Amino acid sequence: MDAAQFYDLLSKQLTVLPKNRLIGFGLNICERLLIDYVDFHREFNWGNSEVLKECIHYIKDSMGNKADAEKVNQLLSSLEEVLPDTEEFTDPLGTYALNAGCAVFELLEYLIDPEIDHLLNISSVITDTIDFKLSELETDLSEEELLKHPEIRKEWDNQLELSK
Repeated sequence: MDAAQFYDLLSKQLTVLPKNRLIGFGLNICERLLIDYVDFHREFNWGNSEVLKECIHYIKDSMGNKADAEKVNQLLSSLEEVLPDTEEFTDPLGTYALNAGCAVFELLEYLIDPEIDHLLNISSVITDTIDFKLSELETDLSEEELLKHPEIRKEWDNQLELSK
């Protein structure tokens, strides 16, 4: 399966899930990416992990309720302030932290704009993060080899299972 086939299948599976399952799908990825932001914050003493945790907590609380658009917009603004600029933080940790924040940002946006594209973007963010990490460890891998790497396949399988 190539990336286009994966995203086509994932999109089809997500489209039929109820809202709580869709939010759960996004939360699963956001929570797994959170450690990257925590590591970045610890290493560079920049940003605020608590903002991401507060956003995730709000998303969990919103699963059974209608999201408050004003609160979501407030959280989005707070989150935007703690997203690292990868031109300022050129270390890979900066990219991983940005990806973690972007995943949370997309899930917050999903609460007030329930479009599947937000969830597909979250999926893409974790796949990109894994891709970046693999590229760091195995610098001689081609793009094709990266997409066939067991870690990418494992992530895709996990997402397809979560979206059944």
